[in-house]
Amino acid sequence: MAPNLPSHGCSYQLSHEPDSHGALDHDVLARIHFGTDLRAAQDPREINVALPQAGGAQVAEVWRSRLPVEHGRLDDLGYAHNGEVLFGHLRLDEPDLADLVRATARAYLRIDLLLRRLGYPCWLRMWNFLGHINHGEGDAERYRQFSQGRHNALALKPGFESRLPAATAIGTADGGMTVYFLAARDPGAQVENPRQVSAFRYPAAYGPRSPSFSRACLKHWADGSHLFVSGTASVVGHQTQHPGDLLAQLDETHRNVEALLGQASALEPAAGPFRAAGLKIYVRPGHDHPELLARVRRLFGDQVPLLWLAGDICRRDLLLEIEGLFTAHTHSASLQAVA
Repeated sequence: MAPNLPSHGCSYQLSHEPDSHGALDHDVLARIHFGTDLRAAQDPREINVALPQAGGAQVAEVWRSRLPVEHGRLDDLGYAHNGEVLFGHLRLDEPDLADLVRATARAYLRIDLLLRRLGYPCWLRMWNFLGHINHGEGDAERYRQFSQGRHNALALKPGFESRLPAATAIGTADGGMTVYFLAARDPGAQVENPRQVSAFRYPAAYGPRSPSFSRACLKHWADGSHLFVSGTASVVGHQTQHPGDLLAQLDETHRNVEALLGQASALEPAAGPFRAAGLKIYVRPGHDHPELLARVRRLFGDQVPLLWLAGDICRRDLLLEIEGLFTAHTHSASLQAVA
């Protein structure tokens, strides 16, 4: 059963729903399945990510629209759009990644072409799931090669570092790469964290090309705003904090998220406080802690919808990463995510 959507405000809504492979409702922009035994999907709005969920009933991440949805495939990219936003995805199998730098650049150029053809040229949010993300040494590490390829594609546009989307990059145990993304007709505002060096300004010690993403992206809608918080971890300046201590990394990550919310509130003073509409928590396999869930709930709220996933973080000394969608209401706005 589809949740009831508001009749005003933003044209889409995030929900966490019991995982199902039944036919999609007409109002679905995307349904993302997480797990290790996922069936192939025929509907272009279905997306599979090979990350196991931790604990409890399995749920899917579902993005629904209150406007009519059109969907299809173009150049092997699945997409759906509603006149205001477009959700899409691309899957590359491991043989396609023999030259990971080139394959990543080409994938991002294909995504950009799709967005421009369909009239949604403004990137808001990117999710990147790369098999064996930490394999390789030095600049041959797969994450560094991915970062170089992404930079090579995005840097073709002048001034690209002022228009970067929020993003996540997480490692999966299987091969290949899955990218899914949200774009709009008009741009959002890039938000950076005063506690951190912007990722696109990292020193060369982190690779030949700095990661090309913003710490968050703020998008204004008719009656409120959405803040897409990128994958956020225990990094201050550009250095990892609390190596080997999962709970201390969680606390530092929470401080970074709070700093981003403060920056967004300063950019949107007419809006109410930003509240978490949905979080994804990635924990490096083998590094869970019995107190982790309780502390996450205490820091972020008991009622916040959570997706708990086991995946490799882009730095080997990071044990945990958190991303999320946060909403702020303006006047009578009633944007809410349905758990």
